[in-house]
Amino acid sequence: MGRIQNDLKCRVLQTAVYKKMYTGHKPNEWEPWNKPCVKTLPGGLVCNSDLKYGETYPNSFADIWYPDDSGKKRPVVVYFHGGGFIFGNKSSGDPMQTGSGGVGKLEAVVREGYILVNADYALAPQYRFPVQIRQCDELMRYLIAHEEELHLDMSRVCLSGGSAGANITVIYAACVCNPEYATLLGVEPVLTPENLKVLAIDEAALDASAFDKNMYAMLGCATGAKRNTPEAVAIINAKNYIRDSFIPSWINASNEPNDENGYFITEGRGLKKKLDEIGVPNDLVFFPGAKLPHGYMDRMEAEPHAKEAFDRMMNFIQKYI
Repeated sequence: MGRIQNDLKCRVLQTAVYKKMYTGHKPNEWEPWNKPCVKTLPGGLVCNSDLKYGETYPNSFADIWYPDDSGKKRPVVVYFHGGGFIFGNKSSGDPMQTGSGGVGKLEAVVREGYILVNADYALAPQYRFPVQIRQCDELMRYLIAHEEELHLDMSRVCLSGGSAGANITVIYAACVCNPEYATLLGVEPVLTPENLKVLAIDEAALDASAFDKNMYAMLGCATGAKRNTPEAVAIINAKNYIRDSFIPSWINASNEPNDENGYFITEGRGLKKKLDEIGVPNDLVFFPGAKLPHGYMDRMEAEPHAKEAFDRMMNFIQKYI
């Protein structure tokens, strides 16, 4: 398959998902789905929703979650949802994940005492990579420009995401650490290794050597690749652009697909190997044979492995942020 076939397959899937889950909405919109507001939730959490962080691309909206209404500045966890770069949003998460994602896991992060920024971004094929990486930087610039009024400690940032959002996390961090990669993607990262303290990478897939036809279709659509080969989508394989430094990384992989031979664990082991070689702290979470589906960590209230993974993530973030 090539670009035309990938785009067709993804547009059909995208249309079906929007018809079923997001009635009345389009993949890329310039206005938020809901009216911006500040609301207090049960348990005292506060959400400042649907802030517009950029004018360049659609879907430039974010929710900011606070543990309370004290106005205390706290470290910031920035999160990007998954969805193969063709659907998903900050409110409902990734429809390909178990339970279709959502914000339950994110609320748990906030209860640990962090401010969490949950962001949307433009979707392919209308907006292809590296738009999402540039949009990530637009978000960071907005947060830094408004850190006082939003009570953010932008000197201590954790960048995180699930699935496609995990891909954004790894790629943006590689741009932060390697100016040559940043230039290649047309990004001038506002974050530095001094304020980007830690990464939480929940099921990234960037190594096309392990892709199946469905992953090739989505990542091929996202990049506009003319053919489905590792070489054609090599620009997204951020590990190849990591040199002698990187950000401390918590890495998670589910058992989908193919357990120990799947693209999530292939990516995770490859990144761990690279970070071990250059002496960067990391923690790879993987439970061989556990039959944990994509996005399993959202089930942490009922799944012991998910709870263990979440606890290890929070311990790692706390150690380095």
